[in-house]
Amino acid sequence: MKKIILRERERVLSAIGLTLVTFLIIGGWFYGTLEIFIYPESAGATSTVTVSASVVATISCSTNTSTTAFGTLTTAAVTTSTPNASSTMACANSSLGCTLSVSDAGGGGNPGLWNSISSYIIPSPNAAYSATATLAAGTVGYGIQAATSSAGSGAAFAINSRYLQTGNTVGGLSLTGLTLASTTATSSGREVIVTHAAAISTATVGGTYNDTITYSCVGN
Repeated sequence: MKKIILRERERVLSAIGLTLVTFLIIGGWFYGTLEIFIYPESAGATSTVTVSASVVATISCSTNTSTTAFGTLTTAAVTTSTPNASSTMACANSSLGCTLSVSDAGGGGNPGLWNSISSYIIPSPNAAYSATATLAAGTVGYGIQAATSSAGSGAAFAINSRYLQTGNTVGGLSLTGLTLASTTATSSGREVIVTHAAAISTATVGGTYNDTITYSCVGN
């Protein structure tokens, strides 16, 4: 009787894998060979997806009128123009708020009401171009006051102290933009009301005077 000898070539180290058994016939004898293939477990893998988005701040401002007039100025009184200028600002998605600025065209390199025919200016706010001045009948000067209304929602306007005035005291205008009012967070429909005041002296040259005031708004 011929013997069939089954030889184990490798010890099974893991239950995971495939087993293949083959037989070799050499010289009439069967030699059993046990072959074991062990496949290692695959290493774990991860992948990521980056999600992005952007939000754009929306800032806008508008003024309710394009003209305001003093009429005829006299040395007997401080005069205010009609109507007042109301600027409304919307400041959406701007976490630091927004700023409303004001500047004027003036003339001759200075801020104020300009008489282009005579090249004469009613200076803002006074002959010294101070930050503020209290206007008086018979003394030349021109400037603005600012106040807020209850209109709108969100963060309220804070008025620049230069223009936060009452009575006949006004803030001087500038050829470059100065802060008129600002917020520190988002807001919608907030309103600033500007009053214009002027006075002249006996030395003020007769004629027509004009100024162009520009309001602009930006995010902080």
